[in-house]
Amino acid sequence: MLLTATTDKYLNLLHSQVATGDERLKQLMITLDDDLYRYLSFLEKRKLIRSKDQAIVSSLEFYKMLAMHDWLPYIYRLGGGRVILVDASALKDIFQAMTDEEMYNAAKMAAFKRKLTNPMLQNVDLSNPDNWPLILREMELMGWGKFTKVRGEIKAELCALPLPYVLGYLETMFATTFRHHRTKIVDVNVLVAEGKKKLELH
Repeated sequence: MLLTATTDKYLNLLHSQVATGDERLKQLMITLDDDLYRYLSFLEKRKLIRSKDQAIVSSLEFYKMLAMHDWLPYIYRLGGGRVILVDASALKDIFQAMTDEEMYNAAKMAAFKRKLTNPMLQNVDLSNPDNWPLILREMELMGWGKFTKVRGEIKAELCALPLPYVLGYLETMFATTFRHHRTKIVDVNVLVAEGKKKLELH
């Protein structure tokens, strides 16, 4: 999408199509109120964004990625369930009061409930590693960290949640046992799949 900012507080997207090879870019015109326009101008002046149009396109990409069309005032939803924004330090305080086993079991319960409530997971065989990226992507969208599947391994980077919780969640979701392989890189953990896991909800 090609956006051109104008001085009359319009983001002018002329009603035409621009072809680049096989790609066709649609253009649109939108109106901003004074507050939003001043905000974009401030970001642009401080060089926090490349341009006003770039910021709006990025915003729309996040809107699509987070399914914000399903959001309501004070109620945010993702994958069929409600999500909340919580400061990571507040979560850390909660987890510090739990043992590793308690964190693991709490994650098991969360994963079981997620499987039941997320319509995208119905009839999906999550024990098949080919389907793991579906869950890993959802975890990334919820801000848990970065998760990359490499053959039978999962590389977990910048985790916002303790490893016992992440292990409990993944092992329950994928019905697979993982072995934690420690790395010398800070905030990087490798989880190696070792076999199928019989799941029991206590």
